[in-house]
Amino acid sequence: MLAEANDLGIDKLPPLGAMIETPAAALCAKEISEHSDFLSIGTNDLTQYTMVAGRENPLVSDYFIDEHPAVQKMLRIVMRDIGKTPVSVCGELAGKVDAISMLLEIGVRTLSVAPPLVPKVKEIIKQTSIL
Repeated sequence: MLAEANDLGIDKLPPLGAMIETPAAALCAKEISEHSDFLSIGTNDLTQYTMVAGRENPLVSDYFIDEHPAVQKMLRIVMRDIGKTPVSVCGELAGKVDAISMLLEIGVRTLSVAPPLVPKVKEIIKQTSIL
């Protein structure tokens, strides 16, 4: 990739990251992290593909459970396997009050949430004894 950047007159590459949004990507997080400067775990898609249930589909939306043990296991696998690669978590799970302590426990230190949730999430993090 550096050769292509040099051909374009770019001396320094910007940090390049990858999204972890499928079970396949979660299971291959180690290999993906070896080629990435950072990762972001998209919990909405990861949940959808892990639980085989879309939030918008009324026939299966009851099965879209982003705090399900299977989703948590996927998150733990990613965090275990990525070494020191920086990671953030985005999606609805990042702003859920009941999920924040679990995310902190497994090593997540960056959460991406909707602007109205920022004060609430900050307060929850300040109150935790995990950090």
